[in-house]
Amino acid sequence: MAAHHPTPTPENDDGGHASQTETASSQAQRLLLIAAGAGLAYGVSLRDAPYPDQAAAKVLMCALLFLAAARHEPMRERLMLMAALAASAVGDALLALPQLAFSFVGGLGAFLVAHLAYCALLVPRGLRASWRESPVWARAGLPVLAAAAIAMYAAFLPNLGSLRAPVAVYMIALCAMASLTLLAARRSPMLPLGGLAFVASDAMIGIDRFLAGFSASAYAIWFTYAIAQVAIATGFLLYGIPAGKHTVR
Repeated sequence: MAAHHPTPTPENDDGGHASQTETASSQAQRLLLIAAGAGLAYGVSLRDAPYPDQAAAKVLMCALLFLAAARHEPMRERLMLMAALAASAVGDALLALPQLAFSFVGGLGAFLVAHLAYCALLVPRGLRASWRESPVWARAGLPVLAAAAIAMYAAFLPNLGSLRAPVAVYMIALCAMASLTLLAARRSPMLPLGGLAFVASDAMIGIDRFLAGFSASAYAIWFTYAIAQVAIATGFLLYGIPAGKHTVR
């Protein structure tokens, strides 16, 4: 006797999608936690820096976040998030290799690409939220962010030399990305944390490089950066996703 196979129905199909969505979400949560652990471990390891294979250790966090994004839907968000994380990983590797003549400029370029990818990723969420929908603190933060960026660039300017234009372009992209995270605050609460942490980390890099080095700068820069990357990834992978949009192909 032939085995009886139930005829697929919309209800069965929806159940399968729901199961796949739950599996993808659980996998993303695990990888996000592991990535956060890798970021913490790298930060602790800075006490022994520089050390062999430091660049590989530094890249691990973004590599795990990249994997966490691999099953995210919609596909457009997946591709933009993975592009941003891949560019960030390249920037991490270059900045961990200061012996290379192009370490800083190459890292700056890689993170510029990352911020542009993050901007492309954030625009739909940021623009879907009307000005009135955004929290008051987020709206107030936009002019404060712009003013802080202008003041910081003015402080850096005397010591920038040939990097005046590249740093200006980078700061514009960084502020655009952070501003979009503020606009998307209501839909994805982790995004503003990530955007502002990125600004804090890069501001400390600028202070350390162009003004005056400060104690424990490597730790402060890394941990705020790690918070930024994990928070942005979490904001897209686990929060603020409209119902029915997070499915697995």
